[in-house]
Amino acid sequence: MEHRSSDAVALRSTQRAPRSCLSCSSRKVKCDKSVPCSRCIKRGQAESCVREMVLIRGQVTTWQDGPEPPTYQELKEENHRLRREIMALKSREGRRPTINPAQAQQFENSLDDVEYTPGELDDGLWESLASESNIDRSSVLNWADIILPDEDTSKKLVEFDRTWNSWVHYALEYPQFKDECDHFVSSLEKVLALDKADVSWLALYFSVLSTALLMMEDNEAQSLQLPNDLPMEQVSRNWYDAAIFCLHKADFLRVANVHNVQAIAVLCMTFNNRGDSEMGHHLRVSAIRIAQTLRLGQDNDKREGQHLSIEAERRLWWTLVICEWLNLTHQSPVIDESDFKVSLPSIPHPAPQGGLVDPVHYHIFMARTSQVIYTFRISLKYGSKSLNNVVDIVKAADEGLASIIDTLPGHLQPESDAVTNTEIQALEATQPWIKWQRYDLTLVLLHLRMHINRVLQNQWLSSPEEYHWARTVSVTSAMSLIWINRSWDQPASTRKQW
Repeated sequence: MEHRSSDAVALRSTQRAPRSCLSCSSRKVKCDKSVPCSRCIKRGQAESCVREMVLIRGQVTTWQDGPEPPTYQELKEENHRLRREIMALKSREGRRPTINPAQAQQFENSLDDVEYTPGELDDGLWESLASESNIDRSSVLNWADIILPDEDTSKKLVEFDRTWNSWVHYALEYPQFKDECDHFVSSLEKVLALDKADVSWLALYFSVLSTALLMMEDNEAQSLQLPNDLPMEQVSRNWYDAAIFCLHKADFLRVANVHNVQAIAVLCMTFNNRGDSEMGHHLRVSAIRIAQTLRLGQDNDKREGQHLSIEAERRLWWTLVICEWLNLTHQSPVIDESDFKVSLPSIPHPAPQGGLVDPVHYHIFMARTSQVIYTFRISLKYGSKSLNNVVDIVKAADEGLASIIDTLPGHLQPESDAVTNTEIQALEATQPWIKWQRYDLTLVLLHLRMHINRVLQNQWLSSPEEYHWARTVSVTSAMSLIWINRSWDQPASTRKQW
């Protein structure tokens, strides 16, 4: 593509210089924000990968990356230097004044700054995600704007959802949903008008297509016969917009329908990936309220009729709770444990035949983990702010996560290795999603342990010997997260689900 001279194109005025490169911005695809970015490198255009020049308060500006972050060794040396300075200051201070019990109690009761918050870095990342969103005007404003798949593409995407996505969102019942999709595509060939179909079900259908295409590896997605040979990013975005369009056509905020809840549960996998986190938050909260209206959060003997099977409703409800309770932002959860009484998802009996395992173990882990984090956050928010109590809350949450790990089956244990364990190797050969589940459970565990123990950061900085255990857990968890991401041998698409 020819580069036009700077005087041929007027620079646009904006408040923030974009980090995405010009190529990705013009193609409306997600950029990894580095220069050169991975997409330009992959397309053999690394040398032409540049960021847009814009006008900010009259100044011509382009985004400049900050300095390289310090290495672990540099941070370690800096800590040693600071400790030596502290020791020198203490030696010059001489004997410290004695603190009487009344003063000690006053200190114990003054820990108002100890609470569970994501921190400034996390808040900044969420704000950046929202401000740099590629979501502009919806590509679907009427029925004619919706791109329709052919029968083969629809079947492949639904099958992908069944294999890779269904055990994340647990919003669908297979094979029933597959049969419904096949019937719908056949109806399209008989010239069925979209506006005559069940619009709530259409919202669910397009959410599945959009999410499946988004999660696919590029080479697999490129093998699909997409309509008019359109780019997969454009088609996936169109189906995403179509799902939301159908939700509004279904008047989902006024008319409670389980298909609307299912559609939003599926879309919860995509909101952050699309930079549409604000929309995601509002729709997730709406889905919880609609589910409560449908009494999905009540004991089954307290309501009449079933919208889905008992177990399907239970898993769908817990998907919404997981997304809400593990949403680690500064916002408080919109649902309390006292608001519902629903058993955890259960393992089907009898077990799958042929030595296979059921993917629901992953969902159970996520549900139990969300319970631990919810209890942790509420305890910090409403419990005593004494240091002893905060320490007890942190330790209880950390031990709660450890106890969940102990209950996982062997193929999901973090230390399991298919290279040395022939049984796990055989399982992964027939059920390839097992390896992804094991990796992701490990990442979730490390991420949450870091968040939990970081609450005591001020304490380990002021009293490193007494609270070294919290610092050790946080730092080792962070380093393990970095190592796993660098050593990850799974497709990049498997990092998108949560």
